Amino acid sequence: MPIYDNILKKLTSKDITLDRSQLDFIDIFNKHKPKKSRLFFTLSKNIIKGFYLWGEVGRGKTLLLNSIYDELEFKKAKFHYIDFMQSIHKNLKELSGKKNPLDLIADSLAADYEVVFIDEFQVEDVADAMLITNLFKKLFEKDIYFLLSSNAHPTNLYLDGLQRQKFISAINLMEKHLNIHKLDGDKDYRISLISQFEKNNDSGLFDKKKIKDFISSTFDCDEFSDQIEINNRNFSCNGFNNSFLWISFNKFFHEPSSAKDYIEICKKYDWILINEFSACGDDEADRVRRFISFIDVAYKENTKVKFFNEGINPDNLYIGKKFQYLWERSQSRINEMKSKKYLLNSGKN
Repeated sequence: MPIYDNILKKLTSKDITLDRSQLDFIDIFNKHKPKKSRLFFTLSKNIIKGFYLWGEVGRGKTLLLNSIYDELEFKKAKFHYIDFMQSIHKNLKELSGKKNPLDLIADSLAADYEVVFIDEFQVEDVADAMLITNLFKKLFEKDIYFLLSSNAHPTNLYLDGLQRQKFISAINLMEKHLNIHKLDGDKDYRISLISQFEKNNDSGLFDKKKIKDFISSTFDCDEFSDQIEINNRNFSCNGFNNSFLWISFNKFFHEPSSAKDYIEICKKYDWILINEFSACGDDEADRVRRFISFIDVAYKENTKVKFFNEGINPDNLYIGKKFQYLWERSQSRINEMKSKKYLLNSGKN
C-alpha cells in the first residue's frame, strides 16, 4: 500500500481529518520519497534529498512528518532541533583534541542513519549557525535524507544574527537539496480539536484516561513519560513530546521550581497542558506562588496553555488571602489565556 494511503488510514483511525494543503503535501512527498539505495542519490545529481516543511504554528507539520517518518523503512533517527544541537555540542566536547571532529560526527551520523528527521528547526545561536553550516554541507555530501519542520522559510532563519552572512551558505544548501514546501492555511487544527473535545465532554470533567486518549490522537503521542528534564533537573510530568508538555498542577508545582524553569518549558513547547487542579489556601503558599510565577511567564512568552480544570477554575483555585492582589492578576490572565482569541494569536515566533 502506498505511503499516501497508509498515512490516511492511520490518521483516520485516530479521528484526524486532513485539509487540502495537508493532503497535497503527502501526495507530493509520495512522488519524491527516498529510494532504497544511496547510490541513487549519487547517480542522480538533481534528486531531492529531503523535505523542509514550514508554516504557521499548529498547522500539523510535526503530525505529517511523524506519519511519514513512521512509514519509512530505513535506518532513521528523529530529533527535536534543541536535542539535536545539544548532541552535536556534546560529541564535539568528547572529541576535543581530535583532528576534524565535525567530519567524525558526520561520518558517524551517515553510518548510523539514512533518514534524519529534525523537528522545529530554528537557528537562534551564532555557534549553532556555524555548526549547521559546516555539518549540513558534509551530511548532504553523504546523501542523508532529511525531514525538517520549521515555522519559518529557510531565508528567514537566523535573521539579524551575528555573522549571518556565513549562514547563507547553509540556506543555499537547503534550497538546493531540499523540497521547500509551505503548509498553507491559517487554521490551527489543535485549537479546533481542543474545542471539539470540550464540546463533546458532557460531564465537564476530564479524567486522566480521556485526556491521555485525546493527547495521543491530537499530538501524535504513543508513549507517556512520568519525568522530564528541565535545566538539568528532573520534574514530574504526565507526558511530553516535541510539541507539548502535560503536567499535574498538584505534583509539578509542589516540587521546587522557578521562573527559569518556566521560561525553558515555554520556549521549548508549543502547548502546555495542565490537569489535577485542587483548591489552595495560604497553607500551600509555595505552590500558589510558583503557579502565579508560571502564569506570568507563560503569558509573557505568549504560550498556549490548556487548563483541564475538572471543576476547579480561577474563581475557586486560590482561596487564601496572602496573595490576593497577585492572584487577581493571574485570574485575569488565566481567563484570557483560555479564550480562543488568545490561543489563535499565541505560539512561538
